[in-house]
Amino acid sequence: MGGKNKKHKAPGAAAVRAAVSASRAKSAEAGAAVEAQNKKPVARQPPAAAASNREPRVKQGPKIYSFNSANDSGGPANMDKSILKVVINNKLEQKIIGVINEHKKQNNDKGVISGRLTAKKLQDLYMALQAFSFKTKDIEDAMTNTLLHGGDLHSALDWLCLNLSDDALPEGFSQEFEEQQPKNRPKFQSPQIQATMSPPLQPKTKKQQEDRKIKPKEEKELEVNMKEWILRYAEQQNEEEKSETSKSLEEEKFDPNERYLQLAAKLLDIKEQAATFKLEKNRQGQKEAQEKIRKFQREMKTLEDHPVFNPAIKISNQQNERKKPSVAVEGESALNFNLFEKSTAATEEEKEKKKEPHDVRNFDYTARSWTGKSPKQFLIDWVRKNLPKSPNPSFEKVPVGRYWKCRVRVVKSEDDVLAVCPTILTEDGMQAQHLGATLALYRLVKGQNSLCGYQIRMESRASESTRLLYCTTGVLLRKLQEDGLLTNVSHVIVDEVHERSVQSDFLLIILKEILQKRSDLHLILMSATVDSEKFSTYFTHCPILRISGRSYPVEVFHLEDIIEETGFVLEKDSEYCQKFLEEEEEITINVTSKAGGIKKYQEYIPVQTGTSADLNPFYQKYSNRTQHAILYMNPHKINLDLILELLTYLDRSPQFKNVEGAVLIFLPGLAHIQQLYDLLSTDRRFFSERYKVIALHSILSTQDQAAAFTLPPQGVRKIVLATNIAETGITIPDVVFVIDTGRTKENKYHESSQMSSLVETFVSKASALQRQGRAGRVRDGFCFRMYTRERFEGFMDYSVPEILRVPLEELCLHIMKCNLGSPEDFLSKALDPPQLQVISNAMHLLRKIGACELNEPKLTPLGQHLAALPVNVKIGKMLIFGAIFGCLDPVATLAAVMTEKSPFTTPIGRKDEADLAKSALAMADSDHLTIYNAYLGWKKAQQEGGYRSEIAYCRRNFLNRTSLLTLEDVKQELIKLVKAAGFSSPTSFNGSEGNRASQTLSFQEIALLKAVLTAGLYDNVGKIIYTKSVDVTEKLACIVETAQGKAQVHPSSVNRDLQTYGWLLYQEKIRYARVYLRETTLITPFSVLLFGGDIEVQHRERLLSVDGWIYFQAPVKIAVIFKQLRVLIDSVLRKKLENPKMSLENDKILQIITELIKTENTN
Repeated sequence: MGGKNKKHKAPGAAAVRAAVSASRAKSAEAGAAVEAQNKKPVARQPPAAAASNREPRVKQGPKIYSFNSANDSGGPANMDKSILKVVINNKLEQKIIGVINEHKKQNNDKGVISGRLTAKKLQDLYMALQAFSFKTKDIEDAMTNTLLHGGDLHSALDWLCLNLSDDALPEGFSQEFEEQQPKNRPKFQSPQIQATMSPPLQPKTKKQQEDRKIKPKEEKELEVNMKEWILRYAEQQNEEEKSETSKSLEEEKFDPNERYLQLAAKLLDIKEQAATFKLEKNRQGQKEAQEKIRKFQREMKTLEDHPVFNPAIKISNQQNERKKPSVAVEGESALNFNLFEKSTAATEEEKEKKKEPHDVRNFDYTARSWTGKSPKQFLIDWVRKNLPKSPNPSFEKVPVGRYWKCRVRVVKSEDDVLAVCPTILTEDGMQAQHLGATLALYRLVKGQNSLCGYQIRMESRASESTRLLYCTTGVLLRKLQEDGLLTNVSHVIVDEVHERSVQSDFLLIILKEILQKRSDLHLILMSATVDSEKFSTYFTHCPILRISGRSYPVEVFHLEDIIEETGFVLEKDSEYCQKFLEEEEEITINVTSKAGGIKKYQEYIPVQTGTSADLNPFYQKYSNRTQHAILYMNPHKINLDLILELLTYLDRSPQFKNVEGAVLIFLPGLAHIQQLYDLLSTDRRFFSERYKVIALHSILSTQDQAAAFTLPPQGVRKIVLATNIAETGITIPDVVFVIDTGRTKENKYHESSQMSSLVETFVSKASALQRQGRAGRVRDGFCFRMYTRERFEGFMDYSVPEILRVPLEELCLHIMKCNLGSPEDFLSKALDPPQLQVISNAMHLLRKIGACELNEPKLTPLGQHLAALPVNVKIGKMLIFGAIFGCLDPVATLAAVMTEKSPFTTPIGRKDEADLAKSALAMADSDHLTIYNAYLGWKKAQQEGGYRSEIAYCRRNFLNRTSLLTLEDVKQELIKLVKAAGFSSPTSFNGSEGNRASQTLSFQEIALLKAVLTAGLYDNVGKIIYTKSVDVTEKLACIVETAQGKAQVHPSSVNRDLQTYGWLLYQEKIRYARVYLRETTLITPFSVLLFGGDIEVQHRERLLSVDGWIYFQAPVKIAVIFKQLRVLIDSVLRKKLENPKMSLENDKILQIITELIKTENTN
C-alpha cells in the first residue's frame, strides 16, 4: 500500500541499505544491547502529574529509539479486567485505513525532507524496528517514507501499521494474529514480580532467524557498500558544515559600530529633508521622511544592544534630535503631538483604505520657540482651534445641543430618550437586545422611511440607503470583527448601559480603544438608572447629560398591601407555603390498660416555629390574616394564585375597575410565562372577551410580538406577560398597571461543573425602579410588587456586572478571534476588571478542550467554531459534534439539561416512589439519556393527549412540567444558534424531529450520543472501582477513581449502585459529607479514544493511553488507527472553517467515524 517514494530515494535508500548492512553485521550484539536497556524499570507518574510530564517527552520524541519492554509494567501493565480491550471489525478496519491513507495522499502529509540524517541515527532506528521483528524490506520502506521527511521511530511504526497487511505484522501488532494465537501472548506481570525475576530474552521467530542467515560473501559486500555510503554522506555533511562556517564567519566580520555611524549620517540627512518638506507644506514627503526616520531609529536601537557595540559613538538624545529653528506657521502651535500620533495611528492596511490621509501635525518643541506658555495651555489652544465649536444649527433648540459635538456623552434620563436621539443622527450603530431592537424600530420607521433599519441574529432589514441601524450587541461585535474601526459609522449609541452584560462591557473596551484612533467617532451611553459618574470617569471624564422625564406619578403597592386589599388567604397545604417553618416534636404518651399496666408510645406532632412576633413591627398595622401570609409565604416562589386574585381585584375594586389600561406582568422566564398563560386560559374568570392575554418573548415571531403594542378595543383589558426585556428594551404604550414579581434570571458560574447556567434570583433596586416606571407612560400608574417593602430595602442598588460572576471562556474566545492580544492584558482595561485567576482558569479550560494553542493565545480550528456560538464552550463543543454527526436534536436536548436543573423531582416523604419512577425510565446506564427518555415520553403525551395527558404523565413520573417547558425553550434556542453558525445537521437518526418523540433510541444511536457527550464533558471522567459482592441481593455504592481522587456516585443517579468494569462520565463534582458525582453516564472506549485527551501508543506494551492515566488494551495497529482518526477530525473542522458553506453530510471521514462508533456495541 505504501510503496516507495522514488522522488526522494537517492540518498535515503542508500542510507537505509547502509543501516541494514551495519545492523546485520552486528545483530547479535545490538539485539542484546536493546534488551538490556529495556530491562530498566521505568517510573510511572501518578494520574495528576502525568499530563504535565508528558509534554516534554513528546518534544524529545525524534531522538528516542527505544521503548519499555513487554515485561516492564507500571500502572497498566497488570492486565486485569479493569483495562478494557479495544476491538474493531476487520472489514471496517480496512475501510478506515483506506480513508486515512487517502487523506494522507491528498494532503501530501509527509513533512519536510530532512538533510540532517546520520548513519548512526539510521542504524539505531533500524535496530529498534528490527527488535520488533519487521521484515527488512518493510523497514526500508518505512524509513524511506517517514524518516526522510522529518519522522521518528513513532511515525515509522505508525506507517508500518497502516501499510502492512495483518500477516506481515509482528506479534502483538495485528488483531488477526492475536485471534489466531491467543495462548502465545505474553502475560504482563506486576512490578513486584518483575523485580524478583530476571525476564528472559524473547525467543526469535523462525522468520527472524532466517533473515539473519546471510552468506558471508553477501554480508561483506553490504559492509563495503555501507562504508562507501557513509564516506559519501560524511563528505556531504562536511560541505554543509563548511558553508555554514563561512556564513558564520561573515556574520563575525560584521561591524555594528561602522553600520551605526552610517545610519547616523543618513538619519541627519533625512531629518533635514523632513524639515524642508514641512516648510513647503509637502505632507506626502513629510510622511515618507517620518517613516524613514523611524526605520533608521529602530535599526540603530538594535545595534546599540549588540555585544561589541561601542557606547562612545552612541548619539545622545540631544544630538539625535538635531536642533533647528522652528518656523512659526500661521494656524499652528509649537507643540509636539507625537504622543497623540501613536495612539491614533492605524495599521498600514487601514490607512490605505481611507480616501484621505490623516492630518498628522508634527510640532517641534525647542527652547528657541519657548513662548512662556505651559504645556496645558498649548493643549487648550490647540483643542480650541481644531475641535468643532458649535452644535448643528438645525438642533439649536435642543437643550443638550451644546454638548452634541462632544465625542463621548453619558445620558441619564427618566424619559424614553431612545425615540428622540436617533432622529438627530444620520448614521448610527445601535446596541439593544434581540426583542428591543426589532420593536423600537416601529416608533421611528414612519419618520425615517427607508433610512431606518434593524438587524438581529436571524433577521435583517437594512439596505444601502440605511443611515440609522438598530442592532443587538452581538451584531455590532460581529461588525467589529469585519471592520475593527467601524469606518462607515459616525455615531454609536449604547442604550441601557447599566445592564452590564459581558458583551456590553466587552464592547465598551473596544469602543474606548477606537476613540483613541478615530477623532470623528461619537459615542453616546444612555440609561435611566446608570451610575453616570463611574462611566464618565472611565471615558476620561466625558460630559454627563441629565434629562428630566415626562412620566406620570406611579403609586406603589407591596405584598402586604396586596394581601390586605384582595383578602387573599394562604392555605397551609398550598404549594406557596413554606414547609420548613413546621417542625415535628417527639412526645411520649402513657396509655393505661384495663389490667392497670402502662404502655409508652412515641408520637410526633407538628410545632409552629414562626410567630407574628418574628415580623417587623411595621406589619403590626395589618390584619392577622396578612401577617400570617407574609410570615409563611415562600418568598423564593412566585405565587401565581395571588396574581390571579389581583387581576380579578382590579376589575371589581371601585378604585381600579373604571381605569382603562393594560396590565404588564414581569416574570423571570418563558416557563413561568407559559404556566401563567395556561392558568389564565383555563380559569373561567378570564374566559370573557373582557381580557386579551398576550405572551411576549424573544422566541415568538415579530408579528406575534407586535400584538403587544396594538391598542385593544374599548372595554378590553390587555394582559401582557413578559420577562425583564420589558424593563427597558421596549415600551408598551398603554400600560397603566405593572405587576412586578421581583424575580429575574442571571448567569451564574458553578465551580463544581465549571459551567454557567441561568439561575432565578431577585432583581436589583435599579431594575425594580425601571419596572415601576413602565406604568406611568400615558397617565397616573399603579405598580404592584409581589414582595414586601422590607425585602425591597434589602435589594442591591445595582446588579453585579456579569463579567464578575460568569466564566470567561466565551469572552476569551472572542478576544483571540478578533486578534486583540492576550486576554489577560485586554480584560485589564475593563470598567470592572475580573481577577487574573478567573481569566487563567478560562484559558486553561480552552487549552484542555483543544480550543486554544498550548503556547500562545491563538485559536485552533475547533476554537474558531466555538467562538461563533454564544454558549458555554463545553456545550458548544457538544453541539458542534452533534451537528456534524447528525444527532443535533437529541444533543441539543442534553445540552439544555446541562444549562437548566433536572426535571425530576423528589417530593418530601415520597423518595422511594420517585426513585422507582426514575428507574423505570432509566436508559443505557446514563442519567443524561434517562432525562432524554423522560423528555421523549413527555413530548409524546403532549402530542397525543394534550394538556391533561401531559399533566398526568408528569405526575406519574415525578417530573416538573415547568422545567420541561424551559428545557424545550433552551433546546430550540441552541438549535438556532448552531444553524446560524453554519452547521446544518445531517439526518443520521431515523426519522425527523417531528416524529422523534414517538421513537426510542437504538443501540447504535445510544453509542453515538455517548460519544458526543464525551466530546463535550471530557475530562470529567473516572474509572469505576468494581467491587464483587458476596451477597447477590446487596447493592454496593458505585465508587469512581477520578484524576483528583476517589468519589461516589450521587444517590439520585441511576448509576448509584453500578458495578462493572469501565469509565464513567460525570457532569459535576460536589462535596457534602463526601465527594459525589452528579449526572453520570457509562461510556465506552471508542468515545474516550476519539474525543478524549492526548493519545499515546505504547507499542511494546500493546497499550493505548489517554492523558497518561486512562489505559486500554489494543493491538498496535488499532492504536495507530485511533491516533490518526484524531488528525482526520481536526482536518474536517479546519475545512469547515475555511469554507463555512461546505456540507458535511457526505464527508467520508465523518461517515467512517460514525460507522465505527455505531459498531462498538456489536464487536
